[in-house]
Amino acid sequence: MGTETTIQDALTKGETKAANELTRRWLTSRATLPAVSSGLGIWPLLAALATGAVGATRDELLTAAGIDAEQSAKLPAALLEAARSTPAIRLALAVWAGSRVTLDPEWTANLPVDAVGSLTGDAAADKAALDEWASRNTGGLIERMPLDFGQPIDLVLASALSVRTTWTTPFADAARAFKQGPWAGLGRCRALTATLRDDLLRVAADASVLTVPGDGDIDVLLGLGRDGLAPQAVMNALIDAATDLAWGRSSTGLAVGEWAVGVEVTEYQAVRPQTGPEVEVQTVRFKLDADLDLSEDAAALGLVTASDEDRAQFDRLAAEPVYVTQAKQTATSIFSATGFEAAAVTAIAMTRAAGFVKPKHRHVRASISFDRPFAYLARHRPSGLILIAGWVEEPERA
Repeated sequence: MGTETTIQDALTKGETKAANELTRRWLTSRATLPAVSSGLGIWPLLAALATGAVGATRDELLTAAGIDAEQSAKLPAALLEAARSTPAIRLALAVWAGSRVTLDPEWTANLPVDAVGSLTGDAAADKAALDEWASRNTGGLIERMPLDFGQPIDLVLASALSVRTTWTTPFADAARAFKQGPWAGLGRCRALTATLRDDLLRVAADASVLTVPGDGDIDVLLGLGRDGLAPQAVMNALIDAATDLAWGRSSTGLAVGEWAVGVEVTEYQAVRPQTGPEVEVQTVRFKLDADLDLSEDAAALGLVTASDEDRAQFDRLAAEPVYVTQAKQTATSIFSATGFEAAAVTAIAMTRAAGFVKPKHRHVRASISFDRPFAYLARHRPSGLILIAGWVEEPERA
């Protein structure tokens, strides 16, 4: 049996950083942060699109993904293979094409095995098939493909990502009524409490970040910003903390009575001696869903040119001109006393372009109207040989 390829083996440090930076740039560019989302669900789709694009379309996609052309060709398959070595993570990629487009065999050769399917052209049947794929590849967390099948669709690229982990130290369920702050007046809320016995809390001037360890090599980080800090700035700090070991400082460096954002250091009496850091946590349960129209984030995701019918160039993807007409993501997350689970299905729909070039130069044209009986013929052009000739007495009736 061969050695499994891990995610850290499959992706270089630079590629991991590129994926993370896509998440950062995308989320912090939004006017409002989504309740749940996945930049990683978008990243391999941008890579797959880039391998089929040329010119400015390809350059824009590669810049957004933070990779080069060589990396884009191998990334989707490598990422899929690596995800298989981590039971807590499930990742699937797929492409479906309709009869109006002919996929380039070199492009499909770079896609993961068994990733290419067909669209029938029957909107209801195609929706049912793609909904089933979404549900199957997220363990039922997401039951539908986030596309409008009432619109013309000739090609679909999709990813399905799910994460499931059980806490190393479970929380206890509790009820809590918040007396002040934005949640005051909500009444009793479902709260969670736990004491984590490790160095898991880091603090900085503007934010504090808690790491909650789970099994399957999964951590969930919670970031709390100071009063008045914009959500995008809190997200930025959280991504910093997740990607930079030097971010902030350990809460173990705080003295008794000292404060940080949302953090207070106290002391108490106990029967047994303390053997390591202790972090008392009070948080809340949550179950969140989001439906995102990624076309609103086209600039951050490198989809501006790809979505332009006249400028999109996917010459290495399909024989016919195509462009992006829909880009959407649906996602869900659940944080409970025992663990965390989340899923995201991301879909990019493409449609065959009209296939004509807009006129740019002035022409003079003569017109003729065949509005009475006329003759016709067919000839062999190279030799001038007439093959068929006839007369049209009247047109066919409907």
